[in-house]
Amino acid sequence: MLMKKLIIALLILSSSFVGAQTINCPNLPWGMTMEFDQVNDTVPVSNSGPWDFSSLQTGVTYEMKVLPLDSSIYASNYPNATHVLKSANGEFFLSYDTAGLKSHGKVTSTTTSSYANALTLVPFPFNSTLNHVDSMASTLVWNTLTANVTEKAEVKGVASGNVTMPDGVTYQNAVVLSSIRTTVTGPSPFGTYLNVEEHSKVFWLPGYALPVIEVLHVFSNGDLVFKRSLFLQELQTFNTNEEEHITVKISPNPMSDLMTVNQPLENSHFYLFSVTGELVHNQGLRKGDNQIDVGTLPAGLYTYRIVSKDSDFLIENKVIKY
Repeated sequence: MLMKKLIIALLILSSSFVGAQTINCPNLPWGMTMEFDQVNDTVPVSNSGPWDFSSLQTGVTYEMKVLPLDSSIYASNYPNATHVLKSANGEFFLSYDTAGLKSHGKVTSTTTSSYANALTLVPFPFNSTLNHVDSMASTLVWNTLTANVTEKAEVKGVASGNVTMPDGVTYQNAVVLSSIRTTVTGPSPFGTYLNVEEHSKVFWLPGYALPVIEVLHVFSNGDLVFKRSLFLQELQTFNTNEEEHITVKISPNPMSDLMTVNQPLENSHFYLFSVTGELVHNQGLRKGDNQIDVGTLPAGLYTYRIVSKDSDFLIENKVIKY
């Protein structure tokens, strides 16, 4: 009888992952900080899973912060954006809504652009059958010179399935896309054009602000000028004002009827979201151990968030219910 129950539970869990292989607009009221293991090269990505990158050697961390728009001093120039992506390369202005993830322009050390008509990078919701094309025309300022620019996004679904990161963490519901983003700038005062193509394979997981894996080749007027691979590190933090981290222990994971949350904050709050972003449980937390009853929830993958009493620090991670 015990074996029969275990088999049924595993079947339910497996079916929940299949149904979860659709990516909806993430819920990002406070933003998300994502840290990646960086490989200064590209790695082969097959067109069918599972994908295992656990043998890759990494050592460099690359950070991207997707923050609320008012986190940028340039916010007023991007009235239709909802968030700003901050990285070592500059600030990139995005909007997240049920229609898709859109690009509204950027500010870097050499280039400033603000698009009246945003470029839809990927529509929401999507899965591995996606076939998306969008384009727009605008202007930008490059080293004080104004130039015309056109951008085009071409995205096709590849597959979905299990993926194992270089740190050994495995996710069961990744959706893999193949993307080409083309930017043509010009003509220059000499009549020339700059054509930049970014070819990438990306892996998306539900609830994340950005792809959790990116394998990128960049071509400038046909020549390969840059290549890089990024892989999500397991612990992600959500924050607004403070660059602090807290240690949270969740057990057991996978869980059945009860989960224990051990965290060091007084009067914090616990939120649990389904894979579609629906809030399915919330309760206040005390410092130390807290019992969470999840017995009535269906099997599947869930996201938890811990919020401080001042709502200025959060931490997020994944748990499995079987």
